[in-house]
Amino acid sequence: MSKATYGSARNDGVSGKIIVIGIVVFAVAIGLYMFSQYSNSTSGDVSGTIAGYEEVEGSDDLRMTVDVTRDDTDEPAHCIITALDGSKAEVGRREVVVAAGGDESTRLVVDVPTHTKGVAGEVYGCSTIFPSYLDDSKDTPSVSEE
Repeated sequence: MSKATYGSARNDGVSGKIIVIGIVVFAVAIGLYMFSQYSNSTSGDVSGTIAGYEEVEGSDDLRMTVDVTRDDTDEPAHCIITALDGSKAEVGRREVVVAAGGDESTRLVVDVPTHTKGVAGEVYGCSTIFPSYLDDSKDTPSVSEE
């Protein structure tokens, strides 16, 4: 064998085994990160459903009855409630806070201001993770428990 054609038998660079081990460790770390992000984003610790709605007399607002169920009542939660028009387009939105404590299931009555007449409502989503602009220390003032 000629050294000019095939190079020397001695490898001065990083060994192939170390590269493979590095790639495997990196792939496992990425997999663990993706699993933790998925499990955090799909945890159903709070849920809400619309139990009923009615028009508020003298305005286009929609008064909605919302049932909020929490796994951990020691944590406050918040839900985004939306009012919809006949074509299912969003015409109003309200964020409500459920204070810590109380029962696992809480019924709230929420007035959702709308810019045109609303004919239905839905719970966009609920969470125990609060955005920075929302106060988690108390109930939203216009929310009342039934």
